[in-house]
Amino acid sequence: MPKKIKRKIKDQKPLTLEKLADYNEKILIPSLEEIFVTKDEFGNFKDEFGNFKDETQKNFDKIFQKLDTLLDEKTVREHQEEKQKKLWVIVLKALKDHRILTAKELGLIAKLEVF
Repeated sequence: MPKKIKRKIKDQKPLTLEKLADYNEKILIPSLEEIFVTKDEFGNFKDEFGNFKDETQKNFDKIFQKLDTLLDEKTVREHQEEKQKKLWVIVLKALKDHRILTAKELGLIAKLEVF
């Protein structure tokens, strides 16, 4: 048998959609209007402080330009590192072939995992 829900106050009734809509219209929406900027107020803000959208776009353009520069520098750096690795492979092979480095020294270099 389902348990009955006791009301704390005898006059308290369940919330209906009609009462919720009425509450939103009379209390919630007016309080939000005090907090948030309306579309017209935002338009006035743009007019008072210059063209807001253009300034934002210019800032994004600057950021993207800097990102492009950083990405180009990263590509160049990776290419240079790859060339250095190839150089060290050639140098170490020559040092090994001409017995300038011992097997122990070559092992220590290999443990560094530079390339």
